[in-house]
Amino acid sequence: MSTTSMSIEEEIRTAAGSVPDPEIRKTMAQLGMIDEVELREGGNAIIRYHLTSPLCPSPFAISIGKEIRRRVEQVEGVTRATVEIRDHFIAKDIAAKVNEVEIAKDAPPWL
Repeated sequence: MSTTSMSIEEEIRTAAGSVPDPEIRKTMAQLGMIDEVELREGGNAIIRYHLTSPLCPSPFAISIGKEIRRRVEQVEGVTRATVEIRDHFIAKDIAAKVNEVEIAKDAPPWL
């Protein structure tokens, strides 16, 4: 691989990592909060992340998760992104909200 080309997994990690934390104002990558990226058959991407606190307010956690999903779904070769939060006291509820509906590629970041 040349230094200018990235694998789809690297592009997914870059897209997910580019999402800023709204309170700290650093990206998920800068904070080391993207835990795992997986690309499955058919272009289905799974992104697992955590936040700075397991008690992070759910509106922030949902907003960050949706923005990760929106950015990853713009990566060429990704047909669907599923975002999973780790180590949060209501992780399942947050994941359900983040992954419940389709997000238009041109949707504003807060959707």
